[in-house]
Amino acid sequence: MLAGLQEKWLPLRAELFPQIVLLDLSHPQLLIGQTLKGGKPVEPLWTAPVPARTLRDGIPIVRDALGDFIGDLLLEHSRPYAGLVVALPRVLGQWGVIEWPGGREPSEPLAALRARGADLGWSFPLNEACLDVQPLPGAGSCSLAAGASRQAVEAWIDVFAIAGGTLRHLFPSQVALMAALQPELEQAQPGELVALLQPTTSDCQLVVWRDGIPEYERTLPLALDQLVPVLRQALGFCRSRLGASGVRLLLAEPLEGSDAIAEQLGLPLEIADRGDYGSLHLQGLGQLELVT
Repeated sequence: MLAGLQEKWLPLRAELFPQIVLLDLSHPQLLIGQTLKGGKPVEPLWTAPVPARTLRDGIPIVRDALGDFIGDLLLEHSRPYAGLVVALPRVLGQWGVIEWPGGREPSEPLAALRARGADLGWSFPLNEACLDVQPLPGAGSCSLAAGASRQAVEAWIDVFAIAGGTLRHLFPSQVALMAALQPELEQAQPGELVALLQPTTSDCQLVVWRDGIPEYERTLPLALDQLVPVLRQALGFCRSRLGASGVRLLLAEPLEGSDAIAEQLGLPLEIADRGDYGSLHLQGLGQLELVT
């Protein structure tokens, strides 16, 4: 009888006192999870390697196994009925800046973008994409479009249906990253570049913003002797092409040899502030959850 009462009470408690779990799947081989309570992240942070051969280019190919893996993690951390806010694998997301005719964002930007049928240079057409369009602060004539293929998004929805919990939001990792870095982007001086290095187990991802607009993205080698010259070249290119007044260089995660990188480039290298969150993407998800 007690077991039956508990079985009924747990889902009811989840409805009355909703728990939010943030899941960062931006890294192709690692899942990072953290609970959000009262709008704030709480310990413990938990991580787990994504099972081998369950993803191909960020798309689930063994949905049952991947769903069971995530479901087991939620159960292990006592969150089987949580609301889930998820950053998709980085490789799935595409983003780009949209300049609107007439210098103002339309009242229905998503519908306007689809109606234009613009070629954004993405790997999938707009009519086969799940899209999000958001205004860029300080750039009223421009918006940031981000999206993923509908096929990939539907595959992940199937995975979370198997995992359990309640899927609240799926975001392209680029949207979560931009939300986390918004304070740094807003504090940048006019014309100053904000460059973020994101180390993974195999490479470094570089994203460069100017005046709050993502202007440049490149995959760099991880090895220090290769990273520094390629990074110097990339920043020099951005300075020249974008007419930058300076560069602020940030690290998403601690990186071995960061002092040597700063010394060789002649630039300070800061760890991006993520507060009590386990990653920048989790921080962005937490902020997005509060406003959506």
